[in-house]
Amino acid sequence: MASSDDDEELKRAIAMSLQEAEYPSNPSGQSEANDLNTSDDEEVRRAIALSLRDGEGSSIAKEVSNSNFETPTSFTSPTKTSTSHSLKQYASATNPKRESLAQTQAEAKSTTSMLDQPLSGLSGLFRLDRKAMEQERLARQKKRNRSTSPDAPSKMVALSEEANSTSTLPITPASLNLEPGRDSRHHPSTDESPIQYPRGTIKRTWAFKHPRTNDIKIEEVFQTSTLNIAVLSAFDFDVDWIFSKLDPEKIKQIWIMNCKDKNLQEQWRRDAAAQNTPNLRVHFPPMEGQIKNMHSKLMLLFHSTHLRVVVPTANLNKYDWGETGGAPCHQKTGHMWQPAVMENSVFLIDLPRRSDGQMGCMQDLPFFGKELHYYLEAQQIGANVCEGILKFDFAETRPFAFIHSIGGSHSDPTRERTGLPGLSNAIRKLNLDQVRSIELDYAASSLGALNHTFLRQIRKYASGNPPLKSGDIPSKSLHKDIRIYFPTHDTVAQSTGGLDCGGTNTLDKRHYYASTFPKDCLRDYKSTRPGVLSHNKILLARGRRTNEEVPFAWVYIGSANVSESAWGSVKTTSKNMLGKLNIRNWECGVLLPIPEESLRNLKLKKGEVPPMNVFEGTLEVPFQYPGEQYGEKKPWFFVEGMQ
Repeated sequence: MASSDDDEELKRAIAMSLQEAEYPSNPSGQSEANDLNTSDDEEVRRAIALSLRDGEGSSIAKEVSNSNFETPTSFTSPTKTSTSHSLKQYASATNPKRESLAQTQAEAKSTTSMLDQPLSGLSGLFRLDRKAMEQERLARQKKRNRSTSPDAPSKMVALSEEANSTSTLPITPASLNLEPGRDSRHHPSTDESPIQYPRGTIKRTWAFKHPRTNDIKIEEVFQTSTLNIAVLSAFDFDVDWIFSKLDPEKIKQIWIMNCKDKNLQEQWRRDAAAQNTPNLRVHFPPMEGQIKNMHSKLMLLFHSTHLRVVVPTANLNKYDWGETGGAPCHQKTGHMWQPAVMENSVFLIDLPRRSDGQMGCMQDLPFFGKELHYYLEAQQIGANVCEGILKFDFAETRPFAFIHSIGGSHSDPTRERTGLPGLSNAIRKLNLDQVRSIELDYAASSLGALNHTFLRQIRKYASGNPPLKSGDIPSKSLHKDIRIYFPTHDTVAQSTGGLDCGGTNTLDKRHYYASTFPKDCLRDYKSTRPGVLSHNKILLARGRRTNEEVPFAWVYIGSANVSESAWGSVKTTSKNMLGKLNIRNWECGVLLPIPEESLRNLKLKKGEVPPMNVFEGTLEVPFQYPGEQYGEKKPWFFVEGMQ
């Protein structure tokens, strides 16, 4: 099934190769630190030839898993562009409306001829004019210091003057009630400790022109005033945008990127060395065999006082973080006015430096730290990063679990630590197993060729059951236990960006109309922010345990969509022996149990699971629930945006 999951991503990847985008700038910089020595080296087939984008804002190209479509990534240096570009730039960059699939495939095919050309013939990531960048930064800073006129009216969302503010001042929210006694919407003053989330929190990404609630901006995530080293992992990198947030002249950066072909990886490294971009190392995890995508989203942000571990659902581009710099701008101020078209969620936790100033031992880490360390080692990021995190105190991560999918084929003993078996193992480690009943609400931005067998596996492992334990529920009850939130065609059409902006949500029509597809489990994803589409991957679990029907609830947030490519496929042999676990993607996420105090006073009937409001105080559920059933409505099919 995994190979058929990828078809719709190929179409999106081809489309993304043909477009322009404009990227805003908000430079920041910081000094170096000594934790690492960096001197050494949502979704398949999504970004085949982003290197062909003209103008400002070339995102990193993602290679297609078929060798016939592999093409090297390239980057363009920042240039000034007209402020008259519309939001359709983003839309066409992800889902062009007018291009036929045949035409875009033909153009993408011609792109592959570039494989025979040296990267020196392309405009590269590392071909940045640092002097010009600094001059532009000073000009932007001078412009921001001037008084500005009000923004133009919103296209579809009428919001308050406060919500329309374009201020870029960092307003840093405090954590949720994972830190007891603190208001989740409290914004600490600037003289508070830089360690803001010592017990962890989940935030929504900020969305331009929408009221600020429990959200966070990318600038607030980075804390650039004290940031020394940033290890960034994502499926999609918007190069100019990242450099506008993290100045490579001042902040060391390691980018964990998606690329399967080793020759292309070496080309990128040679290009990087030739262009001498400072303080940047690109890294590619193992991609042999069946592995197709490095899809995980992870940030390790090293500060002098703390390590911030960030697990978002967002890629590293402006739209995923609520910005719309490519939208129509106010004719007088030049500021963007188009409301955000996309939202995500993010987990953060700040880990202080060890009090003894020493490097800890991996064996002494809590479960969260051990699995994070194990994942980084599997990605072969290097000893400096793996040892660097051991300088920080992971004690406050004990209530949580780091969940991962490590690409490749796994048997004992690694099979139990990753993918769906890894989820099951984490459930048992956190004492959330022994489940009598469970309901799952899964919001995803991409759906594969789903069937009832795979959904039963998700339910089984989410209950903490070992792989060979019997007692699966019959498929006829799946629609009562599992709800999958994905937008209908109408919801995308009525969103702020319209059909042009639906490309980040992918579902193949052939998959949906297959007789085995669990249509009765689908619910229409509608954001609580009017008009905003979602790139979230959130799994909410509620249930009762066999022990006196004690209620439980937990949330997963991460990069994994609903597909075997993301979670892996577990097979059993004819002798009822567990076969190999096959995973096609690199993924990661975090599992957080709902605190017992939030469950203790629930007045539930016999067999009743906790209500959805049990998550209040842990995260702000971004979608309307229980969600409208599809009925006669059709889902959003990615290919429709290309016709």
